[in-house]
Amino acid sequence: MKDQLKEKIDLSREKIREVTNKIEDKSEEFSADTKKLWQQAKDRLSEINGKLGEASNHLASKKDDAALQAHLAAMEAHDKWQKISDSFDDFEKITHKKVREAKGELDHAALQSHLAKMNVEDFMEAKGNSIVHDFKVSQKKIENTTMASLKDMEDYFSKIAKKFSRDS
Repeated sequence: MKDQLKEKIDLSREKIREVTNKIEDKSEEFSADTKKLWQQAKDRLSEINGKLGEASNHLASKKDDAALQAHLAAMEAHDKWQKISDSFDDFEKITHKKVREAKGELDHAALQSHLAKMNVEDFMEAKGNSIVHDFKVSQKKIENTTMASLKDMEDYFSKIAKKFSRDS
């Protein structure tokens, strides 16, 4: 029985360390309120881990009195855990709420982006052909005007060249 109890205590301590480390790794991303809640929960977990450590140490001494102390320390750790389990539930709810809110905001941004893309596509479909047509008409006018200007210059220089040819 002592060995089983010690094994359960040690396993519980390991799980507390594992949970603490995992949450601590993510704590940089928490809001200020969530960080405060996490700090309180972490302090309580540390107390529980300490009580479980006492229980484990008492079990290792192999005396009946020590075994009783181990049982009492384990029960005290359990009582403390029950007191903070509500805090963990609140912490978990807040964390999940923030994740849902962030997901909602990302979904909204993606929707806005998609709508903007559709607006651009609609605009290009409605106005794009008109813009292309106007550009081609303007391009033709510029080409015609350029050709006419070049022809005028050519004619002018031809006249001057003829005058110089006759005058010489």
